[in-house]
Amino acid sequence: MVHSCVQDDEFAIPSTDIACSDAWEANMTLHELVALVDADDDGIVQFSEEKVIEGYVISDDLPGNFFKTISIQDSPTNPTIGIQVEIDQTNLGNYFPLGSKIRINLKDIYAGFDMGVYKVGETFISNGNVRVGRMRAAIMNDHVKRVCGDLVEIEPVVFESIMAARTSGILNTLVTINNVQFTDEMLGEPFAPAGATVNRVLEDESGATIDLRNSGFADFADQLLPEGSGSVTVVLSKYQSSFQLFARDENDVQFNNPRFGGGNDGGGGGENNDQEAANFLFTGADFENWTTFLASLNSFGLTDGLAVQGVGNGRDGSNSFHLNGTTAGTNPYVFTVRADAATVPTNPTKITMWVKGSAAKSLSFNLDTTAGRIFFNLGEFGTANATLSPQENNQYTGAVNTNGEWRLVTLNIAGFTLNSTGDLLALKAGSGTAYDLIIDNIKID
Repeated sequence: MVHSCVQDDEFAIPSTDIACSDAWEANMTLHELVALVDADDDGIVQFSEEKVIEGYVISDDLPGNFFKTISIQDSPTNPTIGIQVEIDQTNLGNYFPLGSKIRINLKDIYAGFDMGVYKVGETFISNGNVRVGRMRAAIMNDHVKRVCGDLVEIEPVVFESIMAARTSGILNTLVTINNVQFTDEMLGEPFAPAGATVNRVLEDESGATIDLRNSGFADFADQLLPEGSGSVTVVLSKYQSSFQLFARDENDVQFNNPRFGGGNDGGGGGENNDQEAANFLFTGADFENWTTFLASLNSFGLTDGLAVQGVGNGRDGSNSFHLNGTTAGTNPYVFTVRADAATVPTNPTKITMWVKGSAAKSLSFNLDTTAGRIFFNLGEFGTANATLSPQENNQYTGAVNTNGEWRLVTLNIAGFTLNSTGDLLALKAGSGTAYDLIIDNIKID
């Protein structure tokens, strides 16, 4: 990701008398720029005439957590859009300090959509593909200028949950997310090891998670992650389909409140909810009648050789679903259940199921909602119940071993509207793995 960096040890202090220019007038909005990129078949636009965009600088590379990039948004308050400006130059904060207004002349350079965000710069070739990356430092002054005038205060957009920030649609803007903390697994770790760039996972009280991306070259990298809860003020970004947050310095993480909840039981965040839901998610979700369960699946049915009915080995001696086979070289859909409006309640909050057994790789549950497909990854699992929050993609890392005990898995679905027709819930397994897992009583509240 372009934000991690190596920086010099000393920096000039930005001031309001940095060279500025009012030579250009903006004649294209950031929304118009993005619309051009979206309309292009390749998602890359080259400009042959002078088109000038403008925006307010919301990132600062001098503390070291950003590298050769500037994030700008269309307004210092209530922004509606932001983009990334890539320049092969360090210490950009000395030229374009936080809160400055800049204009960019796009003639002879490019705009594009790359790795999840909209960017302005020059092109390069990667694995045979043309991508938009950094413009040369030698042409920076010809294309990027600070507008004369005082620096302005950037007011972050405030969100009360991770999900609200993720669904806001305002990438590359400055936001504050309240009521968050680092997950239990993160505690005792520094923001980043020296010289490495890492993700540190934040969670909110609903169990939703998001990555805080930290550079080992940041001047706060060796500080331990704070153990309380509070707010983060960050640039909201994306890497491919995964949301990421970037703090400008250590003051952007303000955790002055006690931790909430009981921590994370190895499932990716949540409330450690050990209460089973009351209603079956679909017809046959108790697996008592195998024919009834199979009738609830979509046209692909059950993947051959991976599962059978677990006769008599379910909860309380009932029947169950027994994932009992070895996967091939791909991550298979074991089954996909169709939605049934009669069994999906209004405003559901959780799906639960009981799991027992072992496997060298974990499971992923895919849930189809009116907002699109979301993913719940079981991860390392076995010593306690787990509450899972939505993730950006399927993952199968972490072994499963419940030591012969039943463990409750809860999918936190608060705020989502589930499909009432079409596909609803899919079970995916990792590749090249022998599974011996029993699943029973998939329910919803």
